[in-house]
Amino acid sequence: MTSDFRVAALGRPGNDILLGSDSDDTLEGAIGCDRLNGGAGNEQLTGGASIDRFIFNTNEEFQREDVGIDTITDFSQTQGDIILLDLTTFTAVNSESGTGFSIASEFATVTNDQEAATADAIIVYNSENGNLFYNPNGSETEFGSGGQFATLTNIPLLEGEDFFLRS
Repeated sequence: MTSDFRVAALGRPGNDILLGSDSDDTLEGAIGCDRLNGGAGNEQLTGGASIDRFIFNTNEEFQREDVGIDTITDFSQTQGDIILLDLTTFTAVNSESGTGFSIASEFATVTNDQEAATADAIIVYNSENGNLFYNPNGSETEFGSGGQFATLTNIPLLEGEDFFLRS
């Protein structure tokens, strides 16, 4: 059986920065505080042991083709993993930089993807399948210029404190 992913970056013991390309890549951290940024393809991201940062940043306003849909295989609140959202990319988020969501209503958890498309929140997590969405048009139908940008395959009980917002 072959994989659709190609190994783009393997971490070593220590703190690594792993960057994906426009292709569908596999980024694998190791022991250490790793930073994984998938880029434009549909990446598979595995942080490994220690505190890891899964980064979503294009330095431009969110566009589906620039972000892709990354698969995070081992998100762990116990280890202190964080999903880092850049406010240059996720422009509809009004929470303050430097923390999780300072405006609690900007993050919501739902139980199906249809609810995600009409939730009032801007970042929406489906706790049944691990899909993570950017919903810049709130309760309007569909996602507008947003959409799904990640899937957490271990389906953790994700909370607003599991994010870090950066400008």
